[in-house]
Amino acid sequence: MLTTGLSFAYWASSVTGTSAQGTPIVSIGDWGIPIFTAQEFYDFATKTNSVATDSYYIANDIDFTGFTWVYNASNSTLTFRGTLNGNNKTLSNLTITNSSTSYLYTGIFARMNGGTVYDLTLDNVNTVASLTGTSQRSGIIAGNVSGGTNTLSNIKLINCGSQGNSTNGVGGLVGNVQTSTTILNIYQIKAINLKVFNKSAYVGGLVGRISTSGARVNMYDIDFEGQVYAYSTTGYSGGLIGYVPSGSYFTLNRAIIEVNFQNTLVTNATYYLKYSNRYLGGIIGYNAAASANVNISDVFMTGSLFNQTSTYRTAVGTISGRDATQATHTNTYHAYVAYRSSTGTVSYTQTGQTGEMATVVSATSMPDNTWWNTFEIQFSAANNYWLQDGTGRLYLPS
Repeated sequence: MLTTGLSFAYWASSVTGTSAQGTPIVSIGDWGIPIFTAQEFYDFATKTNSVATDSYYIANDIDFTGFTWVYNASNSTLTFRGTLNGNNKTLSNLTITNSSTSYLYTGIFARMNGGTVYDLTLDNVNTVASLTGTSQRSGIIAGNVSGGTNTLSNIKLINCGSQGNSTNGVGGLVGNVQTSTTILNIYQIKAINLKVFNKSAYVGGLVGRISTSGARVNMYDIDFEGQVYAYSTTGYSGGLIGYVPSGSYFTLNRAIIEVNFQNTLVTNATYYLKYSNRYLGGIIGYNAAASANVNISDVFMTGSLFNQTSTYRTAVGTISGRDATQATHTNTYHAYVAYRSSTGTVSYTQTGQTGEMATVVSATSMPDNTWWNTFEIQFSAANNYWLQDGTGRLYLPS
């Protein structure tokens, strides 16, 4: 039998329409404060006094078509510390544009410290930072995560993008992770056609880079399909994370990664339809951490490891593009990965890669159903999120 509080919480989650005054003021049980409109969401995301006890939820799908997200000196440095329950709703057609070189953090939340976001779908949501500066971190959820335990879970990104220009990182979800006490947990993430671009070095499909020794990033149950691109002579582009420095920690369990290191996000003629430069990793762009600090298990990678020039065709790896120390990895595989040959043409049998390589299943084709059935055992033993398509390939439902 439901309690009265639970009954009200369920009722509130089913309400459609808008609040009377446009400002959420009602708190119902554990759901927190409801958000109905684009303006209410903007007011929540840019509030100046976010605290750890803040609790909000999305009451209905919100379409931002026609809404202008004002990004200025006041909200570009704000820090989100609370909890956002997406309530399995969708935010759609939102572009957050940072046109100033003075605003360093671009995202729904400029910065995050101990924040939690879960059960949310983002459809055509883009963060676009200026390419003329040198420090424009960018991530769709947060430009920068610093301090506390932060959690992003059960988030779907459909036709979304993140653009920036900073050696401190650009990522699909988070640009930069800093301070030695920071923990960032990312799990049950579905990305479809996610585009991530950094005009500078260090870019990752989900996290641009860890910048401080001691910081920890943990990823579990990731289904990633997208394009990742860094336009610099060093590059450091990772399918999921751009850089893991010495003394930091990275854990990845259960992931399917289909990544192409190509840019179709920026339509400027200088960058459009180019391939990422040097040090491309299917999982990590540059791993400088001790092997004991980087643990990867039950991962499959496919896609392309094209460099902008054929000169750097060996500076790639299906696990990481550049290593100071090898990662600890088990049940980590790749298949049907495209490289550039010495003449610049496509090759599926490139040799002499200097990055760390997973175990090859097949160089020239995807695994068959029998292989997928065996690989799936570890996934289903851990959770029941994953499904298999007609070929046996694992996927998270969208």
